[in-house]
This record gives sequence, structure tokens and C-alpha cells, in this order.
Amino acid sequence: MTEAARVGDTIGHSHALAGMIAGTIVGGLIAAAGAVAAGALFVAGLAASCIGVGVLLIGASLAVGYLTGEAATAARDGIADAGAGSLTPKGNIVTGSPNVFINGKPAALATNSQVACSDDGPSMQMAQGSDKVSINGQPASRVGDKTNCDAQVMEGSPNVFIGGGTVTTLPIKPEVPDWLYKVSDLTLLFAGLVGGVGGAAGKLGALGKLLGKLPGINKLARIACRAGTLMTATAAVGIIARPVDIVSGQKFLDGEDDLDFVLPSRLPVAWQRYWRSGNPGDGVLGRGWNLFWESSLQPYQDGLVWRAPSGDFVAFPRVPRGHKTYCEAEKCWLMHNDDGSWQLFDVGEQIFHYPPLAGDQPSRLSMITDAIGNATSLFYDDEGLLSELVDSAGQRLMCRYAQGRLREVALQTAEGERTLARYDYDEQGQLTTVSNRAGEVTRRFGWRDGLMISHQDAAGLLNEYQWQEIDGVPRVTAYRNSAGESLEFGYDFAGGRRSAVRGDGKRAEWRLDDDDNVAQYIDFDQRRYGFIYQRGELCSVLLPGGAQRQSEWDPYGRLLSETDPLGRVTRYQYSRNSGRLFAVAYPDGSSEAQHWDTLGRPTRYVDALGNATLYRYPDDEESLPAGVIDALGGEVKLEWDARGQLTRYTDCSGSVTAYTYDALGQLTAQTDAEGHQTRYLWDNGGRLHTLIHPDGGEERFNWNAHGQLAEHQDALGSLTRWQYNALGLPVSITDRINRTRRYHYSPQGWLTRLENGNGGEYRFSYDAVGRVLAEERPDDTRHYYRYGAAGLLEEHREVGLPGSAGELTQREQRFRFDEAGQLVWRGNASAEWHYRFDAMGRLRELNRLPTASGAALGIEPDSVQMRYDAAGRLLGEQGVNGELQYQWDALANLQALTLPQGDRLQWLYYGSGHASAIKFNQQVVSEFTRDRLHRETGRSQGALQQQRRYDAMGRRSWQSSAFGHDKLTRPEDGVLWRAYRYTGRGELAGVSDALRGEVHYGYDAEGRLLQHREPNQGKPGARLVYDLADNLLGERSPQSDIDAHLPLAPIVDNRLTHWQKLFYRYDAWGNLISRRNGLYEQHYRYDADNRLVQAHGRGPQGEFEAQYHYDALGRRSRKAVRYKGKTEQTTRFLWQGYRLLQEQRDDGSRRSWSYDPASPWSPLAALEQAGDSRA
Repeated sequence: MTEAARVGDTIGHSHALAGMIAGTIVGGLIAAAGAVAAGALFVAGLAASCIGVGVLLIGASLAVGYLTGEAATAARDGIADAGAGSLTPKGNIVTGSPNVFINGKPAALATNSQVACSDDGPSMQMAQGSDKVSINGQPASRVGDKTNCDAQVMEGSPNVFIGGGTVTTLPIKPEVPDWLYKVSDLTLLFAGLVGGVGGAAGKLGALGKLLGKLPGINKLARIACRAGTLMTATAAVGIIARPVDIVSGQKFLDGEDDLDFVLPSRLPVAWQRYWRSGNPGDGVLGRGWNLFWESSLQPYQDGLVWRAPSGDFVAFPRVPRGHKTYCEAEKCWLMHNDDGSWQLFDVGEQIFHYPPLAGDQPSRLSMITDAIGNATSLFYDDEGLLSELVDSAGQRLMCRYAQGRLREVALQTAEGERTLARYDYDEQGQLTTVSNRAGEVTRRFGWRDGLMISHQDAAGLLNEYQWQEIDGVPRVTAYRNSAGESLEFGYDFAGGRRSAVRGDGKRAEWRLDDDDNVAQYIDFDQRRYGFIYQRGELCSVLLPGGAQRQSEWDPYGRLLSETDPLGRVTRYQYSRNSGRLFAVAYPDGSSEAQHWDTLGRPTRYVDALGNATLYRYPDDEESLPAGVIDALGGEVKLEWDARGQLTRYTDCSGSVTAYTYDALGQLTAQTDAEGHQTRYLWDNGGRLHTLIHPDGGEERFNWNAHGQLAEHQDALGSLTRWQYNALGLPVSITDRINRTRRYHYSPQGWLTRLENGNGGEYRFSYDAVGRVLAEERPDDTRHYYRYGAAGLLEEHREVGLPGSAGELTQREQRFRFDEAGQLVWRGNASAEWHYRFDAMGRLRELNRLPTASGAALGIEPDSVQMRYDAAGRLLGEQGVNGELQYQWDALANLQALTLPQGDRLQWLYYGSGHASAIKFNQQVVSEFTRDRLHRETGRSQGALQQQRRYDAMGRRSWQSSAFGHDKLTRPEDGVLWRAYRYTGRGELAGVSDALRGEVHYGYDAEGRLLQHREPNQGKPGARLVYDLADNLLGERSPQSDIDAHLPLAPIVDNRLTHWQKLFYRYDAWGNLISRRNGLYEQHYRYDADNRLVQAHGRGPQGEFEAQYHYDALGRRSRKAVRYKGKTEQTTRFLWQGYRLLQEQRDDGSRRSWSYDPASPWSPLAALEQAGDSRA
């Protein structure tokens, strides 16, 4: 029996670590003695870790002190071995069981308990525990059990002991990290340098000045990443103007516009271009450009320089064989293999391979692999240019050149070569255009003195830049684009400030710290952001209004935690030194875990409730799963082609969906389990051209020269057309009946005006950062918005149409948010609402209190409370009409609803969640049979049996009901039956049924209902007339020629005042307040949220008064209706979300609704109960 481990207990490493450091010092003295004997002594330090771009690490030199170096190594190793027998405290157990405590502390358990180790990092895990005792499904950890960094638990409970043997749940890494051995080796070798170090240091300084002057693309990408994690726009950290780094003044390109193609594969090949004005290198595309395969490793002085795939230059030491070193500044490792070859990799586990160095010649990228072994191989010609690339599927890319410049990239296919990208150049060899595989120009560039002065994207947006040499480096000083946006940049190096002035005179400013990080950003609206850094990483942002968001990153660039302004912390744990997320611990104490095998493949996902999903693989070489087994044991089987594209999907019921692809990896057909096939045809640019449906109907898509959807033709030949501006935003849409709606924008792309095609317009104005300030609508109502210091909406003011006496009508809504941006209070003239949230940001309670004017309208106080499980699924909702309780299965299918009276609606499922039956208490409401696509083919409702059939498009073709279980082969065989017909666009064209006979529907090309005819019922069907905004104007007789009549006046304000014999009136906000039809007239009154609260007047049942009540969520909770001379009738309503679930009456009777599982808003059955009865 061994002491139980708990949160806070100490973990320790053996003295092998200290022994190795002692050995390093002794060995260093031996090596230094050898250096002194050689005639010089120069000690430059022990550390050889990479501390930043532009700092070249001093590598090994074997020319001096070889024999003393060997003796020093032996001395170090001997002392290290001697120190392996005792433990030194190195950290503590950080997390434990959420519900099992030992001496008041959470119990530690294997796998799930996180350990903070000062040597190996904050995201280690307990890797061992008892093979007899489990806690929360994991072995209980004890004193002596190890972590996955090979530390041991040193202390535990004084009075709780756990027996059993030891089981290991995670791989355990050798205790002495490779990098420390490497540091030791470098220290010895460095101490052995005698005379050459001083000279090397001078050269290092020169190289540092060359490479460290400007941040590289990788660093800029990390800056943008960190800002995004903290929910901050990249402009705040200085990345603007598509894009320019305002801190350094560099122009760079690394986005999707410069991704020329992606070759689909298990290890996809992304042909990404990078350009940076500060890149001194020359590539096959010109100066400053880089393609990933131009990466190389090259000796420089006593170290190495890595040309990264982005073109950045990163300095490394010349690492001895069998060792690796980590560069924290660039978040990557350099490994020197025993065979002399090299590897570069990061936590993403994509590995770049380089052959052994040959003299001073660069070692070019020869292969890219992943952890599973998928590989892309690269082959070069005698000039060092890539000639061929072969991916893991055997696909071959060929490169062709002219005058040392890349001209074409082609893919070899069974049908011959297919050009994927083409490049053209000016007389100076600068890249001018990029064309896609269809020959369309997707990028254009302009140059002056080797600097990019313009680039144009596929949408046609022209971006132009002006340059000036400032502080010895060319920097962008002005920007403009063809949409009208412009910026002028200012650089104050002495004061550590940068600025940008827009064409409208608005100004933004960036203030830098001593490391040239953005410390403060003043936005164009003069709101201020503050930034805090640790180890060069952006870790905290102070938002306008005072809120603070924080993040924590480990040395490997992995996000360890996020803390929102309310102090709620989400923590992330990883699988060893990879980027594979192992566990997420949420602020409410819940957690999720993803387990991986030694090849880096996901094997098991455990949700916050402990439900596990398993992944099955056919062998150790396959990177993609052959099966996914859900938490209930159902298995989905998957088959893949050589490129890693899904070819066959078999669900847990055995239904198969098949997929086929062309030589370019484009989906060409999908065949479902019933044999229905959908086909896809693509144009030369890889865009969908024709979609052929299973019924033979075709949709066609035409694209303009910029690659934007220009025209869509539906199955009946009707066209919808689009036009765009230079920003790629639609400026007009012409629909299938030739109506055109037009859109107008500011230079920043903000929508300023929308024409609805009916003579009406929407108009918008904005503040300096693009928030809507005012909106004017076609009905002449106006809306004004005001924002607080945090940028969140504080007030919404509406100005309506003048009253009958010409008075101004207006109303306001006000809002308050907490520091995390959650709405905590809302108020208007009728009521105020108070919102409370749980630790996960889910609504926990909502309270409404009426104002005096609201109380006068009959509004009452109300409260709604919510409960959730650890997975965030709703467990209970308490409201004015009782509590509704939810029960879910492991796949998040709703199993049961318990109503306030104790009644239960229950659902039975098969497979992954296909309803097979619905029960109400002990009574079966319906049972379902389904086809291979899991569509309902039959249902029972008492003695009545209904059968359904579908057409090739999956639409219901007929349904028929009969008493008994005889199979119906045609609809007419049933007692009640109905058959459906559809138009080529999928609209319901007609119905034939047992009661009404034939029913016909007619539509225009835009899908608006024009006619409804029922000949058997004597309804010839008038023809409906609409205006251009789809307002109903009137109707014509079936024999009337609409075009022969003068057009009816459009309803510009979208308020219908007259229809047939009905007359309507509205309030200032567009709410219907009066409806008159002959002798009948009703009047309506609304609250400040436009909800109907009162009605009175005369109807078919006489004079009446009605009062309507709503819960805090805005759902109708009660209505009370009184007819003249009769008692008041009250009905209460219970809701499932926003779906009506039950009506409750004064006499205790009630009606509960069950809905169609395949159509969540369609009632399936109404369940009537007398008072206090149970069905």
C-alpha cells in the first residue's frame, strides 16, 4: 500500500539532471584546461539556446581540443550516472478528480491529472497509477508513480493508502532531455575554443544585424495568431493595408490570395507563395519571394542558417549527430540524425528533411513527412531547381523554368499533363502575373527598384504602395486601393510611435515598447488598447473600457490557458511536445480529452460526461481511421483512396454512401444507399459548373473572369445574375424575374445603401471603426445606435412616423454588458431584464421586472431558470408554468421530456439517432419504419398505419393511411391518401388526395405563389399580383391577362393597408393596430418589444377583450380572453425552446404536442388530457 497522491503534492526528478550539469561544469574545466594549454582562454557562456531571429548560435568546432573534449564528455557522463539515484523537487500536481477528495484535496489520477514541472513544462501529465483502484475511470496515482516526463510523486496523503501494482497509461519520456545533453556537449566544445571565438562573434554580429533588422513572415503570423486568440483585430497589433506591418514598415504577402493551389493528398501540398520586402533572398519567383520547396540548410561561419519555407532566415548551431536543439524564437527544433541528415520540425509534427551537408553548399529540402509516415519527396536538377515533386499518393508535379525563373507547374495525370499555375515576369525578372489552371490571371504585381508598388487580386482590387527609405530600410509610407480607401503612414523611431491617417482624416496610432512590440494601440475612433508580453509573446490585452483578456503560451508556442475578463480560465493540455490537444479543462470544472497513439493518430475522445468515441485503424501505416465507434457502440466504417479522400461511408446501420473523384481530386459523383446519384461537373478553374440531380435536373453555374459566381441557371432555365465591386462585394443581384436589387458601399466595404427594387431604400451610416450609427428604412423609420467605451451597444433609439397630431414618436432600448461582453441588463419603456450566466457563458437565469408603463399594459414580473449538464446540454427549465426536464443519451439525442405534471414524452432510437418510436407515459404515440436513408416509410398512430414513398430527390411522392398492417403499393389503396407533384425547382406543383381531389399551385420563376386552384371544390383560383418587394398588391381572375392591366402602385413602405375586404392600420413602428372587415373590427396594442399584449373589438363570436402575457424570453405564457356575457377563459402555454409543447386550461385539462422527428416544427400528435389524468 502506497500513499495516495493529491493535487499540490510534489513531484521530483532524480539527481541525474543535477549530476549532468555538474558533469558539464567539470567537463568544461577539463576542456578549458586543454584550451589554456593551446595558448588562449575565452569563455563565452554555457547556454546555446536560440534567443531570437538574427542571433546566430555558436556551434561545435572539432578542430580544437578533440582529446580534451572526449575526456570532458566521459567526466560529464560519469557524474550524471552517479546522480540518478535521488529526487529533487521540480513541481506539483496541478489538477485532479472533480469529485473525489483525499484530505480535502482532489485525488490525483493517471492521464487526467496535469503536472507542472519546472524542467519539462507546465503541461505534463501523470502517466502511472494503481492497477487495482480507479478514480473517474482512471488509475489512482500514488507516491512513486511517474509522470510522462519521468518525474515521480514524492509525497502523498499521510493516512490514505492505495494498493495494487503499477499501470502505465501514457508513454514516459527519458528523464534527461535531449536538449540538455546537447547543451552540455555544446558547452564543452565551446569551452574548448581558444582563439577563434572572438572573431566569430564579430561575424555573428554582422549576420545578426542583417537578419535581425526586420521581423519575418513567421513572426508576423504568430503576432496575428496571438491577437486573434485574445479576440483582438490584427490591425491593433500593426498589421494593416492588405497587409503591411506598420511596426517595421514591411510589405508582405502570405494569405489565401497567394495560395496558388492545393494538391489533395494525405499530406496535402499547399503551393503557397510568400513575399516580404525585408527578405534579402532571391528565389525562383524573384527577389523577396519564396516557395516552400526553396527551403534549405546551409553552413555559415561556425553555425547553420535555415531558410524556412516562408523565406525567413533562422540561425542554428551546428548540432552534433544524434542531437537536436530548440529555437524558442521560431518555435522549431533542428535535429542532426546519425546518418548526417537533418530534420526541422515544430509541434505540428510536419517534418522537413535535408540531406547531409556537403562543404559550404546548401542542403535542399528533400522530403516532407508527417508523424504517420506520409511523405512528399522533392527532386532537383543540376542547378538546384525543383524538377519534380511526388506526394504520398504518387501524384507528380513538374516544374518548368526560363532564365532561372519558374514558369509553370503541371500535374501528371492519366489524361496527360494539367497546368495548375503559370507565372510571367517583366524584363528585370520580377513576377508580374500569376494564372490559374484555367489560364485566368489571379494576381498582378507592379514593381519599382525591386519593391512592390502594386498588387491586384482575383476580384480586381488594385492595391498601391509608396515607399521611402527610412532609417536605412525601405518602408511603406502610403497605401490606396481602387475601392477608394487610402492611408498615409508615419514613423517616429525616436519616440517609438507609428501612425496611419485615413483619407477621411481619421488617425490611428501604435506605441511600441523597447522590443518593438505594440504596447498601445489608439484606434481610428480613439479608443485605446494595451498589450502585455511575456518572453516575447503577446499574453494580455487591455481592452477599451478596462476589461482584460489573458493567455498563457508555453515555450513551444502552444496555448496553455485563456482567461476572460471575469477571471474564467480555460486550460489546454497537450500530448507531450506535440501540438496535439490532449485535454481541455473548462471554467466550470468540466473537461474533455483526446487520446492519441504513438503515431499521432486520435484513438479515443472522451466528452465532459465520460462518453467515449473510439477510432479504429487497419494497420500502423494508415493515417486515416477505418472505423469510428460511438459512445453507444455503433460503428461508422470509412474507406479512403490513395489521396486520403473518402470513397465509401457505411453508417452504423450498414447503409453505404459512395464518392468518386476525378484526376484532380474533385468530387464527381455521390451515390446514396438507395442508388440515387448526384453528379458534379467542374470548369477548368476548379469551380462547380454543373450539378446534375438524381432526377436528371441540372443546375448550371457560370463564373466571371475574377472567379466570382456571375450566373446561376436553375433546372427550368431561369437565371439569377450577380455583379461585384473591386472589393468582391455584390453590387447588384438580378433575380429570375429580372428584378434588380442594388448595393452601395463605403471605401472600407461598409454597406451604405440598399435599393430594394421597389423604390424603397435602406441607408446606413457608420462610426470610424465600422459600427452602424444610423439606419433609415423604406417606411421612414430611423434607428440610431450609441456605443460604450468597450465598443458594445449601449442605446438603440427608434424614431417612428409622426403621430396623428404630428408629434414626434420615439422609443429607446438600453443595454449593459459585463466585462466579458455578456448582456447582463436590458431595459425599455415596458420592462427591464437581468441576465445571469454560468461559468461557461450559458444563460442560467433571466428575470424581467415591468416598468410602471409596462405594468399598466399588464406585464408581470417573470423569471426563467436553466440547468445544464457538464456537456452543456439543457437539463431543466423552470418557468411560470412549471419545470420542464430533459434527458439525453450519450449521443446527445433527446430521450425524454418530463412535463410539469409528471407526464413524460419519450423517444426511442436506433443507430446514431434515428427515431423508432415516440411514447407519452406508457402509451405509444407513433412507431416508425425507415428505409436505408433513414427516411420514414411508415408510422403507426393507434390502429391507423401510414406509409410513405419518396422520389429520386428525396421529396415525399405519396402517403397513404389504412387500418391494419397490409402493405400499400399505391396511394389509392389507403383510406386517407395524398400524392404530391413538384416543379423542376422543387416547388409543390399539385396534390391529389382522397378528400379534396386535385389541388394545383402555380408559381412565377422566383417561386412566388401565383395561383391556387381546387376544381373539385369549385375554387377556380384567382391570380395573385405582387410588387417588386414581394408585397401582395391584389388578385386577378383566372381569365384575366395581368399584363393588360395598368400595374398597381407598389407598397414602398412595406405596409399593406388594404386586401380584398380587409383594411389595416399600423402604429409608428409598423405593428398592426387595427383590422376591419365589414362589421368586424379588432384593435391591438403592443409592448416596447412589439409583442401583442392587448386586443379588443368585435369578431365572429361577438365582442371580446384579450390580454396576452409572455415570459422573460418573450414566449407567450398565458392568454385570457373574455367575450361579452361570458366568463373569462385562460390558457397557459409551455414551451420546449421556441416550440409550443403544451396548452394548460383553467379546468386542469391540457393538450400536449408531439412533433415529427424529421420536421421539428410539424406537429405529429395532439395529446388531450382531462384534469389530473395521465394518458
